[in-house]
Amino acid sequence: MRGLPITIALVSSMAVARAAPDPTPACVCDGADGVAAAPRDQLKLTRVKYAELPGWADDKLSEAVPSFLNSCAALAAQKDDEPVGHDGHGGKAGQWRKACAAAAKVKPGDDAGAKAMFEAEFVPWSAAGKAGAEGKLTGYNVAQLHASRKKGGKYQIPIYDRPKDLVMIDLSLHIPDAHGRRIWGKLDARGEVTPYATRAEIRKGALAGQGLELMYADDAVDVLFAHIEGSAKVMMDDGTTVWLEFAGKNGRAYRGVGGVLKSMGELTAPGSGTMQGIRKWFGDHPGKFDEVVDQSSSFVFFKESKLAGAIGSQMVVLTPQRSMAIDRAFIAHSTPIWVDTRAPIVGKPGAAPWRQLLIAQDTGGGILGPVRGDIYWGDDLAAAERSGRMGGPGKYWLLLPKGVTK
Repeated sequence: MRGLPITIALVSSMAVARAAPDPTPACVCDGADGVAAAPRDQLKLTRVKYAELPGWADDKLSEAVPSFLNSCAALAAQKDDEPVGHDGHGGKAGQWRKACAAAAKVKPGDDAGAKAMFEAEFVPWSAAGKAGAEGKLTGYNVAQLHASRKKGGKYQIPIYDRPKDLVMIDLSLHIPDAHGRRIWGKLDARGEVTPYATRAEIRKGALAGQGLELMYADDAVDVLFAHIEGSAKVMMDDGTTVWLEFAGKNGRAYRGVGGVLKSMGELTAPGSGTMQGIRKWFGDHPGKFDEVVDQSSSFVFFKESKLAGAIGSQMVVLTPQRSMAIDRAFIAHSTPIWVDTRAPIVGKPGAAPWRQLLIAQDTGGGILGPVRGDIYWGDDLAAAERSGRMGGPGKYWLLLPKGVTK
């Protein structure tokens, strides 16, 4: 039986940065990442029955349990009365304890047990914004790089550590309706925060002589996608593997490279705006790389991760096909989300229906809105193919512990 809709209104009259959180997610893609107006939308939740979730009975729900338990580990560090989510959209941490304890008892591969656990501990709510229940669902993966600690030969593209003068301001500590937004800038000698160097300025030597180079990659396009995704798996020239995670960004406006190319009259063929299409264009026009990419002022800094895997903004390792980036202004980390969309088929054209339970564990500079999600696919070639081709309409339902919305 449907209940009365619950509305979360998010309206601000002042400009704030559309910056991703600190640390920023595995994905910082698709968005305007500079100073812009706060989201003027609302999330409307309407209680539904599990039978109303398309495909709910068909998912291998036990595969979502380890991902949820990763979030439970983060929740365990919070006090019972602490809010879950920046605006308390997920209730209080204490309201999640019972569900986490129940999830820990589900045996690997026990889909029936997982289904029973979720249905016993959570209430499903359909999500909608002002435009309705349908939103945009995209995909992302961990970029793969080849690099060396030393510059030389084919290894010429620097991967930078976070500069010491880069600062982040959490607006929610100063502005009641900032909804967790943050801005980035440079702390100057007067103690004032000013805009940081742009991508073009950094490329031309703005950071030279500071010893910030972590390593040097062999492909500028690979590095570009590492900046877009916010993390990377690096195959070093000595045979070792290094994982890179987000360490900061310059806070400048982000402009998607696909949009830049389309504004130039390129990528006009159907399907050419995908990651694969963008890579092909750069391969066909190697001398145009800086001209195109410099039109986005955004730049990302990295650090070496102590964990093997992509780290989301909840600071947990992401699970392929079970983790999702959301807009934390509307949805709290740890929230299980039932997704109904279409996803690309590996090795074949087109897409097929895709319905699975994912856990909100990440955010992104371009993941903005009440019905907006970015699905994490993993770090292999299949993940790159699916994420690079994905981007279309979809719907989702939030699973919240009983009592959270009452």
